[in-house]
Amino acid sequence: MSPRSNLLFCSALLSAVSLQAISPSCRPLNSFEQGRDLRQSQMTAGYNATARTDVRGSWDVYTTGGYIFWQPRAENLELGLSNKVNDPVIIDGNSINMNYRYKSGFKLGLGVFTEQDNWDAYAEYTWLSGHQSVRATAPTNGIINPFWGSTSADHIISGKSRWKLDLNIIDVMLARSYYVGSKLTFRPFFAGRAAWINQKYIAVYTQSSLVPYQSNYSSHSWGLGPEVGIGSNWLLGYGIRAIGSAEADILFTRYNLHTTEETPSDPTQLDTNWRQRRLGCLRPHANIELGFGWETYFNNHNYHVDILGTYGFQVFWNQSMFLGHTQGDLYIHGATGEIRFDF
Repeated sequence: MSPRSNLLFCSALLSAVSLQAISPSCRPLNSFEQGRDLRQSQMTAGYNATARTDVRGSWDVYTTGGYIFWQPRAENLELGLSNKVNDPVIIDGNSINMNYRYKSGFKLGLGVFTEQDNWDAYAEYTWLSGHQSVRATAPTNGIINPFWGSTSADHIISGKSRWKLDLNIIDVMLARSYYVGSKLTFRPFFAGRAAWINQKYIAVYTQSSLVPYQSNYSSHSWGLGPEVGIGSNWLLGYGIRAIGSAEADILFTRYNLHTTEETPSDPTQLDTNWRQRRLGCLRPHANIELGFGWETYFNNHNYHVDILGTYGFQVFWNQSMFLGHTQGDLYIHGATGEIRFDF
């Protein structure tokens, strides 16, 4: 190796050792405190960039309205057993299931964008109400084994039941929309949820003596608790996108329950008149939705409209409670059509 090469090598080695020896306290500081909130000028362009709707000269307000067509279902609501054998002890038949149908409801929402890193605050109200029913007649030479009310009834030749559900939910959330790719955006949110869920179940059986008797069950509940979730938009072009979202919440829920059961031999008398009040429980809930949407700006970007359609699946664990019967889950699945307007 030439003397000149030796000199260059030694100089480079000496420089590296000198840099390594610099005290950490002498190294240049970042322009921000790592792990703390940043100013926009401190962020790399495109890093978690906001994907919020931004109309010109706006009030930063948006409204939503939606039509829901959902089918609620609940566990353990069978009317009884259609027994081919005229003997309440011997079982040979099928359970009489509830005839579940889709019901109409609506959603209303109001949101506003904030100065806090383009967060948006949003409140939404959901309403759904309706009843489901079933009727059944005993098979020829058979009977119906009842699942509700007194077990001392004479041979039952027919029966019917009716289940009514009233659902009212309010969600208040903070969220932020941002890009995670040039054609993919996420919107995580943290929310508080309040829910009022009321259920009534009525079962009526007619005995071979043609004397009907009735049992009534009511469950009134309210719940309050935290909710978290995330929405995603997969941008397909021309304002069209695929939508996927998931959320979960857990609510402290308080129940008021009441059961009355008529005496089969004398329906003017009650075998059971049972109340339970202020029963507190924790109830989890989860929801997944998939669908498509289309959005566009108009009037020189002064306004924005968004139309979407989704299909969702929900489960309210152990929500259905009737005194004297096994508790069960409440399920809801169905379609939602929604329109949003930004101004």
